[in-house]
Amino acid sequence: MNDILRHGASHLAIVREGHRVSLETVPTPSAGPGELLVAPLVAGLCGTDLQILRRERDDPARVIGHEGVARVLKVGAGVAGHLREGMNVILNPTHPDNPQMLLGHRLDGLFQQVVKIPAAIVDSGLVVPLPVDLPAALAPLIEPVACVIHALELMLKRKPAGPLIIYGDGIVGHLAALLAKRYLGVWTRVVMVHHSSAGLHWSERQRLHFDRHVLFDSLGAGLTLAMQDRPVAALIATPRSASLACLEHAVAQVCAHGVIDLIGGMPGDSRLSSLPQLEDIAQVRTLNCGGLPASGAFADVVTRSGKPLVLYGHRGVASEKLLDATRLLAQNPSTFAPLVTHLLPLPQAAELMQRMAWYGEREIDGERFLKVGIEISPCTGLLKADPSLHTPENLPCTA
Repeated sequence: MNDILRHGASHLAIVREGHRVSLETVPTPSAGPGELLVAPLVAGLCGTDLQILRRERDDPARVIGHEGVARVLKVGAGVAGHLREGMNVILNPTHPDNPQMLLGHRLDGLFQQVVKIPAAIVDSGLVVPLPVDLPAALAPLIEPVACVIHALELMLKRKPAGPLIIYGDGIVGHLAALLAKRYLGVWTRVVMVHHSSAGLHWSERQRLHFDRHVLFDSLGAGLTLAMQDRPVAALIATPRSASLACLEHAVAQVCAHGVIDLIGGMPGDSRLSSLPQLEDIAQVRTLNCGGLPASGAFADVVTRSGKPLVLYGHRGVASEKLLDATRLLAQNPSTFAPLVTHLLPLPQAAELMQRMAWYGEREIDGERFLKVGIEISPCTGLLKADPSLHTPENLPCTA
């Protein structure tokens, strides 16, 4: 890896141009004042990445990827002393108040051997040392687990006691179902809504902590009867192409004073006739960004029929939540391991991303994938935390 830092050196990157995705050799940057060069070790392929590949989003980054763990290669002048060369770090992709500093969306991301991290990201505390040793295969789950923890903690501030309905059977939906009873109470009944029978059957085989599985196409009055009482909360973890239809169903199903979380994408300028107060539902997702405000922000609305509801959304999390998620994963590796269904090297990942860009498929060798990890640098076994972090006075505080 030292050779990659020589003047005029190059490295491998998965580069996208329109619908074409390929593994290419690109120039390796240098680290200026306040900047870092990092070598991604393991990164996760996320639902947002799928939307970018299908050109359902207009994010300009040629190299995507925003979930994972990297090793610090070079520290620019003036970088805080707690970040050192050779240290494994988690990268928080969401800047709380600068939308241009969005790793893997606006800025080139992690699906490459070297990434330059701008000073604005470093200065904002978005590069954090890995707090504990972690199995490498679980690194792709840090950011989505952190987002789900944040979602459920916000929900608990306003949620009445009762059932939770989760729309979406991707990784975020599965994590939400897996963690709901932990954060909302063991009595919380969980119903997961799937978009396809293949997804439903996959989830049933995993025997995760769901009380019921249903297909979206079969939803109706029967859902309420099967749950015995109405859901008091809904979490919508779907691609933006499906979110509005799921929200419309949730608005009808959730009881008065219930809570709806828009954790999934939402098309801009989205409106529902049942929510006349909201001129642009997509703005609900911006109420909470990068963990701010710390107390959480919510939209109290009244439906056209007069039913009061609470809506909220969020983009990204505070870095402290990434640390909480890492510790949770490290403490419960066997619980989360089945959700990372595939771990691919860069060449195979590039081929998969090309097929996804062309055909939108969610299978590898005929098998449905849920979460794909990409091994960018050799890192079998454990990703090690810096030894200095094992002393109590140096452990980062968590909210």
